[in-house]
Parts: sequence; structure tokens; C-alpha cells
Amino acid sequence: MAEEDRHAGNVILLRIACVSLLIALVLAWCLVGTHAMKLPAALELFKDPDKLLSAHLDFLMMTMLLLGFYAAKVPLAIYVRIPMAIGSITNPTAFLIESICPGSESPIIGMFIMTSITLTTFGYGMAAIKVFRSSLK
Repeated sequence: MAEEDRHAGNVILLRIACVSLLIALVLAWCLVGTHAMKLPAALELFKDPDKLLSAHLDFLMMTMLLLGFYAAKVPLAIYVRIPMAIGSITNPTAFLIESICPGSESPIIGMFIMTSITLTTFGYGMAAIKVFRSSLK
């Protein structure tokens, strides 16, 4: 079986899911440092521990979404896979940035967040439409 056939061209989704899960695991330990142990260094870095929790949960959610779309084995176009991959990392990263720099009104951060939300919405929306359409055949 060719590599392309086995992954339906979606191997990037599997790879990003693994990266996302690894980041979520690191953030879980950061949560232990902030919420459970109240380590001064962790509290100094993550000024808003609730946003840290949001980042952790969002990375886990993106991992599950990516694995689900990968498991569906419906071939997705590159213009769908790439926004999904980028959005799956950048969307939770926005929460991480907010945890480290709460209340920042930087236009660069604002542009990052809007670009991330747009890519994530487009990628996952198109993937959902493609998978839904394939289920009707």
C-alpha cells in the first residue's frame, strides 16, 4: 500500500496532532506548577493561569479534531489541510500568549489572533463540508 493511499494524503494532520498533543502535555506540567504547586517562577511566567488552562484544553481539542479528520480517511485538498494544521497550533497559542501577556493590546497580537481564527475556521469548515459530502455518496 502506497504511503499516499494509507494516509489519504492527510499525513500532515497526524503529524500536527502529535505535535499538538506533546505541547498539551508540556502545558499540563505548567498547570501543575501554577495551579497545584504555585511555583513563583511559573506564576511569574504565566500571569493568567486560567488562560493557560484554556490553551492546554484547546491544544487537546485540536489534537482530537485532527485525529478525527485523519481517521475519516477522506482526502482533503492541500488548501484545506494547511489552514487546519496552522490553525490547530496558532489558535491555542493565542490563549498561551494571553496567559503570558494578559490584557495586551498589541496590534501584532490582534492580527495574529484574527489570522489564526480565520485560518482555523476556513480549514475546519472546508474539511467538515468535504467529509459530510463524502458521507452522502
